Amino acid sequence: MRTSFRLAAVTLVIAVGLSLGGCAPDAPAPKPTASPSATPLFATDEEALAAAEEAYAAYQAMSDAILMDGGKAPERLLEVATEEQYEAEKAGIDDIAASGYRSIGATKFDSMTIQMRAERPAPDDPIVTVYVCDNYADVDVVDASGNSVVAPDRPDRFPRVVAFGANMDPQERLVVASIDEWTGKAFC
Repeated sequence: MRTSFRLAAVTLVIAVGLSLGGCAPDAPAPKPTASPSATPLFATDEEALAAAEEAYAAYQAMSDAILMDGGKAPERLLEVATEEQYEAEKAGIDDIAASGYRSIGATKFDSMTIQMRAERPAPDDPIVTVYVCDNYADVDVVDASGNSVVAPDRPDRFPRVVAFGANMDPQERLVVASIDEWTGKAFC
């Protein structure tokens, strides 16, 4: 419905423009004016980092809530992640649900630093990419009987590279677009 309204509006503007163009046969063509340059999404790395920290905290809180519920209603992740990131996480969430597992405790992060901040990204490109250390020290995964299924030698901290895109609501807040394990030199 939205597209048809937009198409009708464009058609109306073109029709009005063509009919008015015939009224002034010898009018000089308008001179092109310089369009203002697009404003960067973030003026500084500090602003971008603050937005990324807020977005990642929201992502972790939602992910934790879904896993604490045993994987129920995983579509809630779409509030804080792109469709692609949701699809990447869904198989793992489904495995948790199928196994009857649930998590206990909250995931944390620290050491977040900017890797890249795009001034004017293309529509599907990341806006901000960060290095971050995920901290699972306070998180356990338990079976239906309440027994831990986490290996005793599991590391507590994991280095990640997280990319953020923008959601489509009017607030244009950052959402998680991808999370990749960092395989370079450990920084956690």
